[in-house]
Amino acid sequence: MTKTVYRIKQDQTGITGLETAIILIAFIVVASVFAYTILSAGLFSSQKTEEVVHSGIEEAESTIKLVGNAIAYKGTASGDECVTRLQLVLGKAAAGGAIDLTPFYRIDSNGALVSPVISDCDTAWTASGSDVTAATDGADYKETPASNKFTVADAFTSGTLAYYNVGAASVDLTWPKQLNVWVKSSADQVAGTIQLAVCSGTNGASSVETFDIPLLVGNVWTEGVVAFNNPGASTLGAINSVAIIATSDPGAVDIHLDEVRFGTGSDLGRNVTMVAYNDGNTYIDDCAWTVEFAGGYGTGTDDYLLENSEKATVTIWLHDFNGVSYSNGTDDDDPFIDSNAEHLKNSSVFNLQVMPPTGATMLVQKRTPAYLHNIMRLL
Repeated sequence: MTKTVYRIKQDQTGITGLETAIILIAFIVVASVFAYTILSAGLFSSQKTEEVVHSGIEEAESTIKLVGNAIAYKGTASGDECVTRLQLVLGKAAAGGAIDLTPFYRIDSNGALVSPVISDCDTAWTASGSDVTAATDGADYKETPASNKFTVADAFTSGTLAYYNVGAASVDLTWPKQLNVWVKSSADQVAGTIQLAVCSGTNGASSVETFDIPLLVGNVWTEGVVAFNNPGASTLGAINSVAIIATSDPGAVDIHLDEVRFGTGSDLGRNVTMVAYNDGNTYIDDCAWTVEFAGGYGTGTDDYLLENSEKATVTIWLHDFNGVSYSNGTDDDDPFIDSNAEHLKNSSVFNLQVMPPTGATMLVQKRTPAYLHNIMRLL
């Protein structure tokens, strides 16, 4: 017994301080990794929650609501009595950021409905000489369904390539501040080699303003945004044609042109809020619409942004209007009802969808009364 106790007392085996430290360090490392994992998961979860909250707030702030009743107006379109335009008064559903209501169309000084697009380039322009051919290209474009393609021969040196007559009535361009156009050349072109000109004469004659197209890299579509030299000039009040010009020899190239439009400088002639219309006969995915703000456009803010305290009267034009009379559209490319058989008449249900760039789509479903009056409040 005494020997056994002695041996136990003499036994020096056991755990050392270094081993203890290693074990403690291992526990600390494992605990730290676990804590970091939990903390990271919590931070990630908090971040995602914050993003969802901000997204929800942004969507709520960008939601439009109908203020009051929808109004319908009777008129005569292409000889047929029908509803020619609809009107909604809109406001913001929640306080916060502004909603962009840059309109698709405008009303000119003669009261006519005017698109910012002066040429959609879906029909061929007229070539100015034998060294240039002009045709539409349905395989290469920026805006469907086609662009204009100008094939320039090596014999061409400089001058007008082609022109586009705007139609029977001249166009008032005293309101815009910028030209917006898509251009592509099969070879590099230095800035200013290609120009667009708006002209008071037909056939590209008597240019009023010229716009230098920026540097073109070969076979790359380039969006040219060019300011007017003299915006608002009285000479811009009666534009009859648009011309594409080469100021120097561009070489033997193909030049594509698409969507010639004008804008105020902040909107580029584009609308980001869309209004769609449909009934039992017709669907228009992006209607022609204009807007007026309470107190008049530009009061205080000088923009097309719908803000917290503002109300916007949006007019949806179902038919084209020249300031005197309404007419049907001509094809699927324009935003108007195309035939008398499709006109909106009495006792008809229709839908309007107002789609802001962010936020929920507002659906308005109404029925026209049994008898059409000049002005109708739709319940």
